[in-house]
Amino acid sequence: MARGLYKRGRTWWLKYYVNRYPVYESARTQDKKEAENVLKKRLAEVELNQVPTGQSRSLKVEELLRLLISDYSVHKRASVRQLVSRVDLHLSPLLGPVRAQEFGLRDVSAYVEQRRKQDASDATINRELEHPTAFRLAVDSELLPKAPKIRMLEEDNVRNGFIEQSDYEKLRAKLPEYLVPLLVVGYHVGCRLGELLKLRWEQVDFNASQIWLEKRQTKAKVARILPIYGDMRLVLLASLAERDSRFPSCSLVFHRNGKRIVDFRKAWARACVAAGLPWLRFHDLRRSAVRNMDRAGVPRATTRRIIGHETDAMFDRYRIVDQRDIHEAGRLAEKYLRGEPTDELANENGDIGVTNFVTNSRSGDEDNEC
Repeated sequence: MARGLYKRGRTWWLKYYVNRYPVYESARTQDKKEAENVLKKRLAEVELNQVPTGQSRSLKVEELLRLLISDYSVHKRASVRQLVSRVDLHLSPLLGPVRAQEFGLRDVSAYVEQRRKQDASDATINRELEHPTAFRLAVDSELLPKAPKIRMLEEDNVRNGFIEQSDYEKLRAKLPEYLVPLLVVGYHVGCRLGELLKLRWEQVDFNASQIWLEKRQTKAKVARILPIYGDMRLVLLASLAERDSRFPSCSLVFHRNGKRIVDFRKAWARACVAAGLPWLRFHDLRRSAVRNMDRAGVPRATTRRIIGHETDAMFDRYRIVDQRDIHEAGRLAEKYLRGEPTDELANENGDIGVTNFVTNSRSGDEDNEC
C-alpha cells in the first residue's frame, strides 16, 4: 500500500510518506470517514511541510503553558502573576493533559462547558483562552509545526459606567484624603490605575502643565503626555507640599502615608456607597474622561493620545452616548432645520496641542482596575 487507510482491530490507521519515509499513525477512530479526514489533513501538512514530529506529538498543553509563564517572567510582564493564577487554577487542570498537536475546537468546547458549570462568565473564559501566544512560542521554538485557531466567545457584558460632574464632587467629598488626588487625576485624564500608581514627581511639570508617562509605564508601551487642568493643579500642588513636609523621601505622586498604594478596593467601595454610586469602579473614570473630552470638542486624535487608545474602535467603545448627548443632538438638528446657525463644532480629524486644551478647558465641564 503506497498510502491510505488500514485497520488494526477496530481502529483505523494511516500510512503516508514524509521525505520518502513511511509514517504509520493511528487515526484514533473506528469511523472510516473520520479517518479519511485525518489522512487528508496529514497529506496537506506534508505538502506544507507542517508534519508533526515525534516530539511535537508527545508535547502537552501543560508544557506550553509553563513555557508561556517563563516568557512572561523573562520579559517582566506585569500580568505574570495573573497568568500563573489562571494556569494553576483552571487551564492546567482542565487542558494540561491534552496533547498540544491534537488541541482543537473539541477541547475548547469542553473547557467552556466546564467553566460555565463553575459559573465563570464568557468574558472570564475568553481572558483565560486568549493565550495563543503559548502555541506561537512553541512554533517559533520549532516544538510545533503550527498553532491552532481558538474561537473566542461573544461577550455582552461590556461595562458602560461613567459619572457626571456632580457625581464626581459627591465622591470626592466621601473618599479618604489619600485617594482624592487619584480620583481627580483619573477623572480628568482617564489614565489606567496601574499607570497612575507608578507615577513619580519628576514626571510632573507644573510650568508646562504636563505630566509625562514613560513607555515602560503604559500598557501599550508608548510614552504619553497628559494635560494638567481643572482641579488637577491645586490638588497636585497640595499633595506635593504635603509630601515635602511629611514624606520627603517618597517619590510617588499617589501614596498612603509615604508608602505605595497596594489595594484600596474596600475604601473605594465604602465611599462609592456613601456617595450613592455603589456600582462605580475606578476604571469608569476612564470612560468619563473620554466622554467629557468629546463633549468639550477635543479632537478624537488628541483624546486618543491622552487616554492611550490605539484604535478608533477602542475610542468608540469608551465614548458612551447618554440622554444628555441625544438631547444636544436633537437641539442642534432642530436649529439646522430652522435655518439657524449651529454651534461651532471641532474638526474631528483635526488636532490641537495639549497647551490649547488646558487653556480652553473648563474644570466644571471636563470630566490590574479597581
